[in-house]
Amino acid sequence: MDYVAMAEMVREWVNEAGDILRESLTDTSIKIEEKSAPSDLVTEMDRFIEAFYVNKIRENFPDHKIYGEEGTYDEINDLSGFIWIIDPIDGTLNYVKQKSNFCTMLTLFNDGEGVLAFINDVINKRVYHGVKGHGVRCNDEILEPVPNHTLKDGLVALNTKMVMLQPETSNKIVKEALGVRLIGSAGLEMVQVLTNRVSAYVTTPLNSWDIAPGYMLGTELGLCFTRTDGLPINLMEKNPIIIANSTTHQEIVSKFIN
Repeated sequence: MDYVAMAEMVREWVNEAGDILRESLTDTSIKIEEKSAPSDLVTEMDRFIEAFYVNKIRENFPDHKIYGEEGTYDEINDLSGFIWIIDPIDGTLNYVKQKSNFCTMLTLFNDGEGVLAFINDVINKRVYHGVKGHGVRCNDEILEPVPNHTLKDGLVALNTKMVMLQPETSNKIVKEALGVRLIGSAGLEMVQVLTNRVSAYVTTPLNSWDIAPGYMLGTELGLCFTRTDGLPINLMEKNPIIIANSTTHQEIVSKFIN
């Protein structure tokens, strides 16, 4: 299968999804619901964008499996075969409250290995995408590998639950880094690491749709992407994660395991 040709087609889907989401920001009639908590929201657009991707995948790749955040699931017991992982709006709370700082994400795995990934920074019209073996791009500009550097030489992003639930470890990381920056969208936090705007993104457990594209793109760029204890990611379950260059990654893992 020609992944490069496939990526060109899928990029059109992701661009179209971005157009739809930008247009939706002026629609005050969109319904908003709570899921697990007042800060965990779902909107009509989450479901609409997921259905949009699902229809495209079913039409072009009917034999592929789909795993989507808003309930579009095939029976997936392992990572064998082709599996699409969909996060229609990553940062739904930001989408609702800020009208900014959200993205739409789509990733394809083949036998557990990421082969295509897309993170559309919708407001800024920047699509971060990669094909296995062909590098990572922002729109049409190739991203350079992130230079290796220490924790004290860069900024970090930690999600708020990490700070609340693991304050001692979080404090160790923050004290050593230059500072903390947080957006509130896992996809966009991972983009900050891909582009070397922050040195690391560290979180409490996230679902596979939250991390799948960053996992593929980060791996393609040569970054380290593991659980906080340094063990490999398991996309069949939630994972607390670290994405960072190798030196910063090792320094942060040591704070969790020592």
